[in-house]
Amino acid sequence: MTKLRIAIAQTAPVVAPEGPAKLEKPHSTSPFSTIDHNLLDAISYVEKAVSQKAEVVIFPEYFLQGIVNEGRQVIHGTREEGAASVPDSNPFSHIPTDTKSKPTTHITSAQLEWAKYLETHPLSSEENAGPKLYNTAFFIDDRGEIPGEEEHKVFDTKWGKAGMMICWDMSHPAHAQELANQGADIIFAPTFWYATDSEPMIHKYDHDPEYENHMVQSLCFARCIETETVWVMCNAGGDPLEGFMGGSGVWVPLRGKVASCDVAAKLEVVEIDLSVLKDSRKTYKVREDAAKRLAT
Repeated sequence: MTKLRIAIAQTAPVVAPEGPAKLEKPHSTSPFSTIDHNLLDAISYVEKAVSQKAEVVIFPEYFLQGIVNEGRQVIHGTREEGAASVPDSNPFSHIPTDTKSKPTTHITSAQLEWAKYLETHPLSSEENAGPKLYNTAFFIDDRGEIPGEEEHKVFDTKWGKAGMMICWDMSHPAHAQELANQGADIIFAPTFWYATDSEPMIHKYDHDPEYENHMVQSLCFARCIETETVWVMCNAGGDPLEGFMGGSGVWVPLRGKVASCDVAAKLEVVEIDLSVLKDSRKTYKVREDAAKRLAT
């Protein structure tokens, strides 16, 4: 095994307003202003990560559009039978690939095409109430290829086998065990977990004011030890008055939490010597015990 420099990009995604997209000036402004903003933010984080020699950058769940609920999705791939096809053009071609360049300020032909589409073909109330959305994480390598996107399937990287879990998946030990059984060395867990996620039920009881944060931190450390993997969780950061919690980090057997973010947006880079996994597996034998159970 080798060393890996991981960048946790705990961004503070702008969240779209509730309900279907409403274009105030559909022919003169971006039809996807929320995504535009979050894309530019992501580019700046990648540049900072590269400057610190990071080899992998992990972003939170929903880091491009913000949380997808309450009808916030602006478009999705499943339309009612007979609905007009979505445009083929790229409405984000005006976004530069580096922060030295400035995004185009005037609306592009692709943006205009999408704006007109959304204006004339809005989602129906039925589509907006029950769209077929799939919450999927992607691992994009340095060649722009996608070796990992399948749910609960490991994939090969230059640092070892990796897998991905998304947010609430962390609460299910069996999901993490699936990846461990496939030989995962690193598990990436993009997350969008609010400090208010247990409300309103939690207010029936006296509780630790940091309950939600402590629960997430405990889940991450438990999954790290159970699977004998490097566990990388990236949550959204932001204003705690808006419910953001942050708390992103990297957990390693025999070391504990080796990188940490508070609630605010932050980039944190840490180098991990993956040889620690060999020693932890020799010490705890969790994976070895699991293999014996599977064999009987």
